[in-house]
Amino acid sequence: MPNRFRLLRSLIILAAALVANNSLAMSDFKPFKPKTTSASTQESANSSLPFDNQSIPNATAVTPTEEPAPASKPAAIVVESKAESYQPGNGQCRTSENNLLQKSLLLTAFPRANPSSSSAGALSDAEHQLPQLIGEQLVAKHRAITPVQMNESLPLPSLSSDNLLAQQIQKLASNQHTQLVLTGEIIDMAMAHPEATYNPGLYTRFLNGLFDFIEVKNRFDKRERVFSFQVNLRDGFTGQTLFTKRYDTYGIWGSTQDVGFGTPLFWKSDYGQQIKGLVKMASKEVGAVIQCQPYIALIDSRPGQTQILLQGGANNGLHSGDTLALYQLVVQGSESQYDQHQVRLVNRNAAIELREVYPSHSIGVINSTSYLTGQFLAVAP
Repeated sequence: MPNRFRLLRSLIILAAALVANNSLAMSDFKPFKPKTTSASTQESANSSLPFDNQSIPNATAVTPTEEPAPASKPAAIVVESKAESYQPGNGQCRTSENNLLQKSLLLTAFPRANPSSSSAGALSDAEHQLPQLIGEQLVAKHRAITPVQMNESLPLPSLSSDNLLAQQIQKLASNQHTQLVLTGEIIDMAMAHPEATYNPGLYTRFLNGLFDFIEVKNRFDKRERVFSFQVNLRDGFTGQTLFTKRYDTYGIWGSTQDVGFGTPLFWKSDYGQQIKGLVKMASKEVGAVIQCQPYIALIDSRPGQTQILLQGGANNGLHSGDTLALYQLVVQGSESQYDQHQVRLVNRNAAIELREVYPSHSIGVINSTSYLTGQFLAVAP
């Protein structure tokens, strides 16, 4: 950059700062700050568009909600002698080769908690675009995840009890034949000062043009806009929460057009760049949790028969001769609360050996003479 241009830019920034500090010109100005404490990160990733090979130019602010401590291993439900229960998401990451088995993931739409906040720029389609982007990132980084997208969403957590949500998760997973379910919500997309973008005065218009020309983010730019969303990863068989976290960021939104969420023009904006970084971070953390989960498949069996049909096959990476553990899906009601229950997987101390493997299902035998009754699952060791 020529020295004269550097000097000119420095003088312009200095002049803007001096004018901005004038109490008569800026008496109503307050620099926007997110309400939550945030930590800065910077990542670059290789993936499909719109997540190209460019590094994220600006730091992305992420603020997690308070996460519950990993639950201690519950007492086993005695179904037979030496029964052992397994809780999904018990904080123990499984590092065996079975982590490479394909785990199916259902992604629902992310409803907007504050729909009016997406009006600027016509960004309402973020409900469908955001989970789709997360799914694309998961596929790009984790070859053992198979996402399934649906356009419908679950009720917001504040409008439904956790027990009801768990039941809905189980129903969805059963209908879609998926092991895991990722839901979420878009909490906020509000602008700090909408008038700075859509109805600027002469002074603000001058500053906007100046900031766009020098392409340097600074605290005097009032066109900041927040983006906050929450993700919830649940086990499809039990409905239990495996991972939940809130993500927050903000960026400059200077367009007055109806750009639409996820369009090329949207990703060129500073606001889009910050969201890109946030999606990368969320996908990375969700993918790490999924990677730690064992492969689980539903089995169909009849009482008194040792041959079973397993709802998983070569498409999931299974082979003839593979051995999986037999678990029973047990529902235990609450003694203190009406219509409340817990779902656990109880080890039946039996193994399933696959004899015939097809693309979507397998035939296996159980090395036990126990009389099977109820619902059972196959869990990769």
